[in-house]
Amino acid sequence: MSVIEEERVRGGVFKDINPEDEDQQPTVIESLCMNCYENGSTRLLFTKIPFFKEIIISSFTCPHCNWTNTEIQSAGRIQEQGVLYTLQVKTKEDMNREVVKSDSASTRIPQLDFEIPAFTQKGSLSTIEGLLDRAVAGLEQDQPIRKVCVLSVTV
Repeated sequence: MSVIEEERVRGGVFKDINPEDEDQQPTVIESLCMNCYENGSTRLLFTKIPFFKEIIISSFTCPHCNWTNTEIQSAGRIQEQGVLYTLQVKTKEDMNREVVKSDSASTRIPQLDFEIPAFTQKGSLSTIEGLLDRAVAGLEQDQPIRKVCVLSVTV
């Protein structure tokens, strides 16, 4: 599909983000909760961020178990060449800087020799601190099980 045809197809669904546009409301669909297997609702917003790309913002809420999940997914093609953004964190307030991170983006902290590789986290709208919290939670996930497996191998 050519770029022009793709724009025509997407033009009706993806609109520029505009807080004053009252017509730009999320689409709400009933969906299954992966926590309690009851029905909850997912809200989907198809939008374009100027000078960025088309994205899908989704938010799931379960009224039965109160489980929630939010996610940002790219709806456009991944560009052949990326963009590098650098932030020097000098104060605690810098950790509260908001970032839009796609699932194909990597995050590096050279001073700690720490990297969050591309495609290891979902896309998100978060803060610097939130990205690090998610990485720590991912590293801690299933650690007791891994310790048991290591112990059983060494015995």
